[in-house]
Amino acid sequence: MSEYVPETDLREFLRTRRARITPEQAGISPHPGVRRVPGLRREEVAQLAGVSVDYYVRLERGRSTSACFGPGGSGSCTATQ
Repeated sequence: MSEYVPETDLREFLRTRRARITPEQAGISPHPGVRRVPGLRREEVAQLAGVSVDYYVRLERGRSTSACFGPGGSGSCTATQ
C-alpha cells in the first residue's frame, strides 16, 4: 500500500537527506568542481535512485503530483495514483 506524502513534507525530506550525505558515504565518485552546498548534488541523488535528474528536481521542488512510494520501490505505483 502506498503512503500519501504532502508536497512540502516531501520537499523538506529530500533536501535535508541530500544535504546529510557525501558522495564518498554514498559510494560514488564526486563530480568535479567546487560544491556550493554540503551533501550530494541533485544529479548524484538521481543517479543513485535510478531516476532522471528532471524527475528528481520536480519531486524536490514539489512540482510532481505523481510521486508515490510503496514497498516495491520505484515503479511500484501506477501513474493514476
